[in-house]
Amino acid sequence: MINEENIDDLLAKYLAEEADHQEAEAVSEWIGLSNENQKTFEQTNLIWEKSSLLRTEQQVNVDVAWKKLGIGSKAQNIHQVDSVNIIKALPKTKGGGDSTFEAKKSISNNLIFKNFLKIAAVLSIIVGGAFFLNKNLQSQVELLSFQTGNTPTEKILADGTKVFLNKNSSISFPEKFEGDFREVNLTGEAFFEVHHDKTHPFIIHANGSDIKVLGTSFNVKAYNAQVQVAVSTGKVQFSKNTQQVILVKGEKAEITKGQETIVKSTNIDENILSYKTKTFTFQDASLAEVSQLLADNFGKNIVLEQDKFKNCKLTATFKQESLDNILTIISETFNLKITKQGDSILLNGEGCQ
Repeated sequence: MINEENIDDLLAKYLAEEADHQEAEAVSEWIGLSNENQKTFEQTNLIWEKSSLLRTEQQVNVDVAWKKLGIGSKAQNIHQVDSVNIIKALPKTKGGGDSTFEAKKSISNNLIFKNFLKIAAVLSIIVGGAFFLNKNLQSQVELLSFQTGNTPTEKILADGTKVFLNKNSSISFPEKFEGDFREVNLTGEAFFEVHHDKTHPFIIHANGSDIKVLGTSFNVKAYNAQVQVAVSTGKVQFSKNTQQVILVKGEKAEITKGQETIVKSTNIDENILSYKTKTFTFQDASLAEVSQLLADNFGKNIVLEQDKFKNCKLTATFKQESLDNILTIISETFNLKITKQGDSILLNGEGCQ
C-alpha cells in the first residue's frame, strides 16, 4: 500500500529496477491516481535518468571547499572536540580585552558535511539534467525508414537490437543511437529482441503510446489506433498519456480503437508470434478462427462458403508447413473441397455436421 511516507522509497526502488512485481504494480497504480502523481513521477524520472550521466566518482577536497567559502582550511577560530564545535570569538576591540564563548551544536560536522553533499548533488543533477535535456532537444537526428512488403523481414539496428517485422509494417530509427535514449517509431507489428543497455532505455513510439525497456523480448502490434504489447522475457513499461502499466513474461496489455484505457491480461494466445515462427497451434479452435489466422499470416483470402462448418473445431499443430499442406490436412479432416480463385481460396463441403 502506497502512502506519503513510503512513496519516495518505492519510486527510488522502481527507478533503480530493484522493485519486485508487487511494488512495481503499486507504483503504476499510484501514478494513475492523479495528474499530480503523474507529474511528480515524470519529474523524478527525468532527474534520475539525467543523473546517470553525472554519476562519476570524484575526490572531494574539503580544505578547498572551506577556502571557497572564505573560511580557510583548519581555521584557527574553529576547533573540533568529539563532534562538538568550540567557536572562539575574535578579540574584542580596544578596551574590551580578550574573551571567548562556546556554542554546542546538536549536529556533528560529519552530518553537516553529508547534508551539504546531498544538497550539492541534487543541485548538480538538476542543473546537469537541464543542460543535457536542452542539448538533446536542440539536436535533430535524421531518421532512416524500413518497410516490409508481403514478406516478414528481420532488421538489426545499430545497437544490436533485432526487430522482426510482420508484413506491411514499418519502422523508423536513427542510423546511430546517440543521447540518453534509443528511440524508434513503429507502424504495424514487430517482435523486438532489445540489446541490454541499462544506461540507455529503448523506447518504441506506436500510435500515441510508448513502450520502454532496457533489454528484453516482446511483441508490439500497432495497426490503426490499436496497440497491443505481449512480453516474452524481461519487463516492459507500457504507457499512454497519464496511464502506465508494467508487464512481465506471459502478460500483455492493449488499447483498442476508440478506447483510451489500457487493459492488462494474461497472454493465452499461443499463436501471437506465428508470423515469425511459422508455428500454428490450435486447441479446439473454430474453423472460422483457423481460417482467419492463416489468411493473416499467408496473405490469402480464405473463404468458408457455408456457415454450417464455421464452428467446426480443430485441434492440431503445424510447424513450418506451407499453406497448401495445412489446408489439405484441414480439408481431409472435415471432408472439404478446396477451390482457388486468384488470391482467394474457397472451402466448401460437408464439414463436421
